Order: sequence, then C-alpha cells, then structure tokens
Amino acid sequence: MVDKETTEFSRGSFKEKILRQLEENAAKQAETKFPDPEDFERPSRSDSEEPERKIEPRKVDLEPFKLPVFDFPAADENEEEPFVENENLSEEGDSLRQNLDGVVSEEIQNQDIPPQFSRSESKVQDEKIEQEQFSEKKESEKMVKHQPSRRTNSLSKKTSSSKKNKNKNKNKKKKKVTAGKIIAVIVVLLVLVVGGTGWYGYNFVKSGIQPLDSKNATAKSINIPAGSSSKQIGEILQRQSIIKNGMVFQYYTKFKNYSEFKSGYYNLAPNMSLSTIASKLEEGGTEKPVAPTLGKILVPEGYTLTQIAKAVTVNSGSDEKNAKTPFSEADFMKTVQDPTFIAKMVKAYPKLFASLPTKDSGIKYQLEGYLFPATYDYTKSSTVESVIENMIQAANTLLTPYYDTIAQKNLTVNEVLSLAALVEKEANNDDDRRNVAGTFYNRMNAGMTLGSNLSILYAEGKLGEKTSLSEDANIDTNLDSPYNLYTNTGFGPGPVDSPSLSSIKAVLDPAQNDYFYFVADVTTGKVYFAKTLDEQNANVQKYVNDKISS
Repeated sequence: MVDKETTEFSRGSFKEKILRQLEENAAKQAETKFPDPEDFERPSRSDSEEPERKIEPRKVDLEPFKLPVFDFPAADENEEEPFVENENLSEEGDSLRQNLDGVVSEEIQNQDIPPQFSRSESKVQDEKIEQEQFSEKKESEKMVKHQPSRRTNSLSKKTSSSKKNKNKNKNKKKKKVTAGKIIAVIVVLLVLVVGGTGWYGYNFVKSGIQPLDSKNATAKSINIPAGSSSKQIGEILQRQSIIKNGMVFQYYTKFKNYSEFKSGYYNLAPNMSLSTIASKLEEGGTEKPVAPTLGKILVPEGYTLTQIAKAVTVNSGSDEKNAKTPFSEADFMKTVQDPTFIAKMVKAYPKLFASLPTKDSGIKYQLEGYLFPATYDYTKSSTVESVIENMIQAANTLLTPYYDTIAQKNLTVNEVLSLAALVEKEANNDDDRRNVAGTFYNRMNAGMTLGSNLSILYAEGKLGEKTSLSEDANIDTNLDSPYNLYTNTGFGPGPVDSPSLSSIKAVLDPAQNDYFYFVADVTTGKVYFAKTLDEQNANVQKYVNDKISS
C-alpha cells in the first residue's frame, strides 16, 4: 500500500527530486531527447490484489526529465475517507503548477535548450493529468463506498475466482458427463433400432411362412403361366389371397431349393403352408381348371361299408377338430344299396362288376369291397353319388392291369376281392399276406373250409367294431350264415371289407408253402403258421388263450 503521507507534497522535497532527476538525465544523455512515452507508465500498486479496474495513466512528454506519476491510494481497508472538495484540490493544483513552471523555466535557461512546449500547453497537459487523476480517485472512492473494504473485495475476488475455477471444472465435468450420457443414449438407441429391426424382420418372415388363414380350406383355381419366376408366382399367390407375402415366398423357395415349378392350374387354399404350395407347384397343374376342393374324405384299408359311411361325414383335410362334410351317413348307406345306382355302376364298369353277386345270393351289401380305400377330394358340386362313384372308379383303375391275370387263374374279381378282404385283416405285412393267401389256397385245394373268424364277425355286424379279445376268440362257429366259413366252403358270398392293393396282389401271387393253419398273437399281431392241427392248437393256446386268461 502507498503511505498516506505521500499525498502531501512540499516545495523543497519536490524541487530536490526534480533537480536530482535532471542531473541524472544530463549525465546520461549528451543530446537532449524526448523521453520514451513508456517511461511514464504509472507504477502498479504495491497491493498483491489485482485492481478491479485497471487505470491507464496519461503520458506527459517533458524535454530533459520525467515527471513522476502519482498514485492516489484508495481508502483504508476498514474506514472510508471523506470526499475532498474540488476547491482545495484546485488550489493545491495551482500551487504545484506554479512550482513546476518555475523549475522548468530555470532548467531551460541553464541548458539553453529551446522548449518544445509553451507554458500554456504544459499547463493544459498538467491540468488534464491532474483532472484524470482526480477523476480516477473519485471513481475509486465511489467504488469504495459500494464495497465494504479492499480486503473484503480481494477475498470476494479470490472467492469469485476460485468459484469460477470450480465452476469451470464443474462445467468441464458436466460437459464430459453430458457427452458420455449422449453417447450412451445414442448407443442404446442404435442397439434398440438394430434389435427392433432384427426382431421385426424375424417376425415378418416367420409370419409370412405361416398359412394365410389356417381355418380357411376353401380352394381357388390358380393359373401359373409358363415361364413364371418364383417372384412372379409369389405375386400371383399374394394377389389371389393364398399367401401372406410374395417376397417371403420368393426367398423361402430359394432357401429351401424349390425351383422346378410347373405351369398350369392349381387348386390352392389359404390354409396351405408355403412348403405344401411349393410341392404342389413342383408336381404340376392341370391344363384346364378343375373345381377347387372343399375338403377330403379318408377311407382306410380294411374298412367296411358301414365304416366308410361314417368316414364320408368327416372332413379329414381340415385342421379343425370334428370338421364335417356336407354328406350324411344315412344318405351314403341308402345310395350304396340303391338298385338303380348299382345298375348304373355295373353298366359304367363292366369288368369290375362282371361277377358282382346278386342281391338274393345271401350277400349283405352288393358293393361291399368294391369301394377302394384311399383319400378323396370333394368339391362344391360333389354329391354322395359322385363320391361313391369316385371310389368305384379308383378300384376299377387299380384292377385294370390285373383283369387278364385274374381270368388266367380261373378266378373272378369277386373271389379275388373276397379272399383279399380276409388277408387284409389276418396279416400285417406283405410276407405274412402272401403266406396267409398261400395257406387259404392250400385249405381250399384240400377240400377244407377257410375257417376264418372274420367272416363270422362280419355276419354278426361286429367286424370293424371295438370288440374284446375274448369276443374275437369265442365266436359262434355254428352261426347260420353264408359268411360262416367254418361251415361253408369256398371264398364266401363276397368281400367283408375293402382290401388294399397289397392284399389283392398277395392273392394273385401267393407264397408256395405247406401250411394249413395259422393264428395271430392277440397282443402283437404276429402270425404263427402250422402244418398240423396239433401245432395249431398249441399255438392257439399259447398266443391266444393264455394271453386272454392272463
């Protein structure tokens, strides 16, 4: 801090100071030069505190010496100084100027250096300097009035600067944290976008592979032009509301290596999967549109007419449980016994029905065994008669290659079907079928009856029904019926069920053996053959009676 006594100046001290500076300048300089303006910078305060407002001092050029710059100190730290009246300052300033003017004039006369400033100019500059110093002091006093003390001010400055530094550090940390948060948010968003896109794509493809409508089995006739690509086929199927998405169909068929698609008309339904549709397209369509199917009827091998009558009421082509067809069991049984319908079929398929037994021959149902077991489609225009005729037509188509063979063996179609119907129920594989057929032929050639339990069960109306092992074993072998093959020789009046093509082939090409008896294990179905009655009785006891009693 500047001592307070420096604010008061005496003429002697001031004159001595000026003379001392003149002597030092005269010794150093041979020629008179104007001092560097930078030499007139006001000395900085002795305080270590940085002033709140830096005051630039005005520079005064004097020819042979430097004028000192006086720094008027601010008020004491703990008390405010009273404001100095302008009149006292002006009087003191006038006396100082007069002293300065006298000293300057004396030095100029002694050194014979022409002055470059007039007294008036110097006076004006001095007045400006003092006026500025006064205004600066006044401003500093005003600042002191607003601030309690310099120490408090400096502490507040230090506190503010430390706060600024802390704020800067906090801001930097906040910026880093903010940047980290932004990056984390961006990464999370990217992960969500990628994951969401992948999940959407997976569901999109998975959904596109599934049938368009699993409950809609209504088929449409779809035309696939020649030379159509998988992309074009997919577009056609999507446009016809058969599949969900043509693009998925295109990539699915490429991924699964479906490529040999054929042109033509196809009956396709919305409940079909892409693999089913692709397989049908590889099989080939028809040259002309065929009525779309509404469903399917399944006739298993070995079914009787009464069982088939129930089967035609069930739509086996639907995934829905207990799906029904438009046909009834009663209508079916009425039609297969209608003489007019039977006569119509005999006329349409003469070779198949050439040996059809007459109604008064003791036959139960004339068309029993003539409806081939298979799966049949039905359409909107299908009737019970057309469904039955399709089954008869299938039997005729499959037997056509064997009509000549049947004639060469001196057999009739009715005899072949009758024996094949028994073979169908007695054996479970082709080898057993051929051995069972050979055994039947051996018995007939020896003048023996066929001795089949199946024909008696059929006569009793139990064949195809759920019966116990005891009922199957303890049949009435004395039943008065043309179907009792224990008492009646030959093939019987007619088939007792609808045999498969395998059983028909076994009858036409039986195994050459010397068996006369056979019995099937009631638990496993395996057939055991015997040449003598004693062997047969032992097998019956072992594989039938003992199993039933246990």
